[in-house]
Amino acid sequence: MDFKQLEAFVQISKLQSFSKASEALFLTQPTLSNQINILEKEIGTQLLVRSTKKIYPTKAGVKFYEHAQNMLALRDQSLFEMGKFTKECAGEINILASSVPAQYLLPQLISDFNKEYTNIVFRLYQRDSGVVFEELSQYQYDIGFVGTETESSRYKLTAFCKDQLVLVLPKSMRYTGCRNASDIVSFISNKNFIMRELGSGTRAKMQLFLNQNKMYEKDMKIVAYFSSTQGIVEAVSKGLGISFVSKAAASIYKRLNLVNMVEIESEELSRDIFYVLKKDMILTPAQELFINYAKNYYKR
Repeated sequence: MDFKQLEAFVQISKLQSFSKASEALFLTQPTLSNQINILEKEIGTQLLVRSTKKIYPTKAGVKFYEHAQNMLALRDQSLFEMGKFTKECAGEINILASSVPAQYLLPQLISDFNKEYTNIVFRLYQRDSGVVFEELSQYQYDIGFVGTETESSRYKLTAFCKDQLVLVLPKSMRYTGCRNASDIVSFISNKNFIMRELGSGTRAKMQLFLNQNKMYEKDMKIVAYFSSTQGIVEAVSKGLGISFVSKAAASIYKRLNLVNMVEIESEELSRDIFYVLKKDMILTPAQELFINYAKNYYKR
């Protein structure tokens, strides 16, 4: 068993394709196929299911993937410690993030990181917070970013920045009352409201605030359910209704003079944004550089 065989197996598993993996590793498909055949013979079991539509790991392959990824990470860490990696650190980072981090926080963070570390490639995938926790354990993803916590013991969550939910209104609508919770809830009670779908961290935080102030979904004038923050703010700007969204999202539309934004005096609408790592995961130098960069980014 050698590192080239492990790299081949990891890339094929991630990309679910021999052709895509061959492009990523700059090897021919026959060479990759031969490496996988040798690896499977050495281990004594089939690691990949080769179907006509896509390639994916067997049950044994999924288990072996964790070991292969950790062995490659240890190799890279060893090279890093020996001074082979500086600004030339290279690699790939696969991120699974909920909508607010994916759309409004990570693009700027990754852009600034790329100015210093130009040889690290990112793949960014978006899901609801609940789905992030369900899918992050799969082999395709390295790091998660979410706006809510989980009770799962499979992950380690670390807060790296703060977010706040704000009320967004169409430009034709004004709010002139107090910014306290009770007045805001009274204002909402007879207005068309746009709700996020189940599984969203924004919805969980919003519902907690409303329920603690004696307002429940069954009592609201909900006119639509949207699956994305951007879709909600767009709908608000068109006059469909009002809603709570991340301040990071609302601020962009406020600067463009497309919506009105109301900041509310309530800690209940403040939340942490977390990065999520699988427990016992060994980070590659590229992943560790990015995590450390993210931790310090919002302290500046």
